[in-house]
Amino acid sequence: MTDPPFVVLLVAPDDSDRRLIGALIDAGGCELHPVDGLESALAAIEERPHDVVLLEGGLASEETVRQLLDEDPRAQVIVFGDPSNAEQVHAVRELGAVDHLPKATLDAATLQRAIRYAADHRRSVERLQHDALHDALTGLPNRTLFLDRLQQSLRRSRRRGADSGAAVLFLDLDRFKVVNDSLGHLVGDQLLQSVALRLDAALRPGDTVARIGGDEFTVLLEDVTDAREATVVAERVLATLADPLHVAGRELHVSGSIGIALGGPDVDPHELIRDADVAMYRAKAQGKARHSVFDIDMHRHVLARLDLETELRRAIEAETLQVVFQPIMRTTGSDITAFEALCRWDVAPQEFVAVAEETGLIVPLGRFMLREAARRAVEWDACVCVNISARQLADHGFTRMVEEVLAESGARPANLRLEVTESTMSHDLEGALHTLADLRARVGVGTYLDDFGTGASSLSLLRRFPGDALKIDHGLVIAMLTDPGSNAIVKAIVGLAHNLGMEVVGEGVETAEHLEGLRLLGCELAQGFHLSLPLTAEDAARLLIPQAGRRAGPGGAPEAGVLG
Repeated sequence: MTDPPFVVLLVAPDDSDRRLIGALIDAGGCELHPVDGLESALAAIEERPHDVVLLEGGLASEETVRQLLDEDPRAQVIVFGDPSNAEQVHAVRELGAVDHLPKATLDAATLQRAIRYAADHRRSVERLQHDALHDALTGLPNRTLFLDRLQQSLRRSRRRGADSGAAVLFLDLDRFKVVNDSLGHLVGDQLLQSVALRLDAALRPGDTVARIGGDEFTVLLEDVTDAREATVVAERVLATLADPLHVAGRELHVSGSIGIALGGPDVDPHELIRDADVAMYRAKAQGKARHSVFDIDMHRHVLARLDLETELRRAIEAETLQVVFQPIMRTTGSDITAFEALCRWDVAPQEFVAVAEETGLIVPLGRFMLREAARRAVEWDACVCVNISARQLADHGFTRMVEEVLAESGARPANLRLEVTESTMSHDLEGALHTLADLRARVGVGTYLDDFGTGASSLSLLRRFPGDALKIDHGLVIAMLTDPGSNAIVKAIVGLAHNLGMEVVGEGVETAEHLEGLRLLGCELAQGFHLSLPLTAEDAARLLIPQAGRRAGPGGAPEAGVLG
């Protein structure tokens, strides 16, 4: 394939110079764009790239060359004619001009040779830079090139004035990992290529779409400062993605979450991308397949989360978190059958647990809770339950870690129970069931199915669940006194669990009426504030003293494992 002709920008105020260069360059097969000054030159460079800029010597000041290179850092500036003095020639060469051609000795061969050398150099560099600055899979600009174009866009905005600026869209595909994991990376790659084509077709001329990693894309909207204009583009992108994609003989449906950030000419480009990323996570949290515009409150929230993560990490490492224990009691008396270990800190549990899940700190936090539970199980010879997260259950080393905790503490496996929810297991149901069954059969550690009765509780899961007990969600327990439907559901759950050989724990027992209602329905175990608030380890131990005395064997010594 023949290379396209060199594109030359001629900057010369004098018409005679423009005619001279035009005549010398005419036979060289170049495409010449003459302008008469710096302002016109900058506008021409903004409109399209040029292989070479021929700058008349009278205009060749350091400031002029600097502005040309600011507009296009790869510009090959050749000065022709004579600047005011030799020092000026040296200065502009030092600044980045690539050649100087005295007008007195200038002929067609010299000019064309200089243009060809400079243009060939630029195109060779551009080919290398293209490979370094573009994503190999999709051919789109990568993160480095996107940042460069954003910086150039903001420089142009500064010339246009304080009311100018740019917008960045940050797109993350929803549930792309499911496609990648289920259909393989080859199909995942083809899907990304198809998405890239869709995105490119949905944008305005002059806008930039880049793939910055994985399933993340960014879009630069040039000279956009109105959020409404940016959201129109975002909605067009989402609409484009809504149509099914045909990849590897399959019809695939994808969606995306988009964050939008707008900035004026003086905004830091890194911060603009960061803000769009933050807004994208807000859109994803609001339900996916939508867009969200960044505001300063989002940034404050992110900083607060980072601070919370740092403090939580320190608290886990220093083991300064508090563990409290809420008793699980029989509904037919005051006997305690187990305790649930709960983590407490200076921050609400739902807040710091969410941060722990998001950052992976849930793994060391979970290890800390298991060790503390096992330690108290040995100290009290009592059964202690610990909540387990999806991240822990998915960890291939989880079973080994439980075994190590038991060995270190000396706790009996029967005195340690794991509490899981159906949503915890939903990420990898088969793997979770296998892990729990292995822990029960080989290690001797049992499991409670927590929060049963919320969401789409599955009866088929219940049939396969390798557990010892169901814990009925507190919402059903509270509602069963006033709602006949909830009462009927609780009764059905109790009967079903008993038929499967499992005990039942009613959570959220806040009144004597709740406790009596559970007892009448045949639920043998209960937990809630009416029975006891979560207790410190010392208070929990004191609560056990009367029970140990009642069940003391001959000679006054308590029987082993009375709470197991």
